[in-house]
Amino acid sequence: MPGIMLEKTSRTPMVVIDPAEGLFKLEGESYPEDIAGFFTPVRNALEDSFGEMKNGLKVVIEILDQLDEQASAAFPVNVDWYCDPDDDITREFAEDISEDLNAVSFTIIDSSSD
Repeated sequence: MPGIMLEKTSRTPMVVIDPAEGLFKLEGESYPEDIAGFFTPVRNALEDSFGEMKNGLKVVIEILDQLDEQASAAFPVNVDWYCDPDDDITREFAEDISEDLNAVSFTIIDSSSD
């Protein structure tokens, strides 16, 4: 099955989709100049890899909702959401997302600046 690997940049997150390993990883901040251009291949790879599945955070929520629908004992999904300890807005957003997920294991982790 096809997957995808996109390197992290100053404006885009790292994305890894590896169906053979059952891995979906999205890491970093997302400020692409062309949101659709960046996330369309990601959404397509998820659809191709994990079944059916618009801008910025909405795409992340759509992806998490799709993973929540697919998650089961046979297909466990774990999300580690890293937040700056001083960023209350991001933490609250993560808490709101986690409340809407039923089958996904969602952990909020304080990241530390190096």
